[in-house]
Amino acid sequence: MKSWQGKIALVTGAGTGIGKEVSKELARRGALVYVTALSEAEADLVTAEIASEGYKAVSAALDVTDSTQFQLVLERIVQEQGQIDLLMNNAGVIYVGEYFDMDEAYLKQLVDVNITAVMIGTLYGYRIMKEQGYGLIANVASQGGLMPVGTMAAYSASKHAVVGLTESVAGEARELGVQFQTICPGNVASDMLNKAKTRGTSAQQVLDNLPKVMPTDVAARYIVDNLGSGKHKIIVTRLAKVLALLARIWPGFGRLGAAGSIKQFRDQRRDDHNQL
Repeated sequence: MKSWQGKIALVTGAGTGIGKEVSKELARRGALVYVTALSEAEADLVTAEIASEGYKAVSAALDVTDSTQFQLVLERIVQEQGQIDLLMNNAGVIYVGEYFDMDEAYLKQLVDVNITAVMIGTLYGYRIMKEQGYGLIANVASQGGLMPVGTMAAYSASKHAVVGLTESVAGEARELGVQFQTICPGNVASDMLNKAKTRGTSAQQVLDNLPKVMPTDVAARYIVDNLGSGKHKIIVTRLAKVLALLARIWPGFGRLGAAGSIKQFRDQRRDDHNQL
């Protein structure tokens, strides 16, 4: 779907990062985008950028962990526009560190945002689109949803859940006219890592240790180019595609990679401690 002229889209977690850039790209291609973030003020900053380019967008506050609020935003769109063509469940949080160091309260928050909220959004978005007889739900997972990721075990597990949900519901939705896609970004310069909850490291150290990072606007154009294309998964960055393929044909590769990244993490942690 190169053109989104006249289409109505809802993007969660759109105040920053991939959600923000996808919202802008959809608007450039003719969609009316409902930009959602935890606060309407945060969403307003994005809609103002979109308006400055001559396009339209609507701001809405949305805490994706609030099921009632999620339903109300979806209902508002249908009431105001009569349809919803795209729901992109993008909001997410991340933890970097060893799993045994995780705070239980944050683990529950990660599950609420990365899994439960995606399932709830998918549930209510799917119901609306089933009645319409059309629509696309694109759930944002990660390269980490296709293979193990050392230092990000909980995050990787949550993104595996997103992949499993999306692939499973896609099968039952096919005859109802509703499409499903999983978006799996690799190393993209999202603000997510800058806001990551970390233990034993810093977000900057994580960023410094990553392979080449794709700019967020480049990733967003690739994602929007492939929305509605028929691809089950939109894997962003060449490296992510290669690693996902290797992990699929050689399952042991993923564990080796995870073990390697844990070793690098522990070595860095030890070096930092010795310098104190």
